Amino acid sequence: MRDSQWSSEPKIVIGFSTATGILLYGGFGFVGLVLGYFIPQIVTFALKFPWVPFEGPMRLIHSIDGSWVGIALTLLGLVAGLVVANISIRETLIITITGREVQLDKDGHTQTIDRKDVQTIFLDGKQLVILGDSGYELARGTIDESPVKVKSGFEQYRYPEVTEGDPYMDLYRRWIPDDPAISSSANAVMRAREKALKEKNKEEIADLRNELAKMGYVVRDEKNRQYWRQVPNA
Repeated sequence: MRDSQWSSEPKIVIGFSTATGILLYGGFGFVGLVLGYFIPQIVTFALKFPWVPFEGPMRLIHSIDGSWVGIALTLLGLVAGLVVANISIRETLIITITGREVQLDKDGHTQTIDRKDVQTIFLDGKQLVILGDSGYELARGTIDESPVKVKSGFEQYRYPEVTEGDPYMDLYRRWIPDDPAISSSANAVMRAREKALKEKNKEEIADLRNELAKMGYVVRDEKNRQYWRQVPNA
């Protein structure tokens, strides 16, 4: 019943449109097609230089005769372009807003937040952040849409006003190893997360953020530095 209500209820989708899909698939597909078509010529030209990298694979391509080679490389280029486009779309945060709930889709994961649980919405640079009671962080994700479009989408369904900047900014403290102000388990997670930040492991960074949220801590990042605040009654 919930799914049928969702599909029939008027909604606003932010972060993706048919035009965006056409642009990404068409653009990356075309670039891949062109590169694939010209690979034999590029290889022939590159092999004139003695310092060219990947010389072995290039000579292999150069040694294969037949018109089918050009056709195969062109098709491979097209497929590669479409794969890149698909990855780009999956990494785009898509927000679907109705009068009852907000749905966030990214990287194949879907999160749904009831309207009644939303207390604060703000833009932290390019990140959209949704907070619940006592400043508990319900969702955070990077979005490329203009702030005006994001604000307008939520305003149409009378959600809390979308503001600029974190309203709890003054409560954050910079994390230091074995910080005595937080629990030992939270310190362990923060250490692991610091390593993930340095390695730019996005999935691990997000997972460890969620672990800290379960412990009652909200964390924000500035470069590789972590700042935290504790949520009362989390």
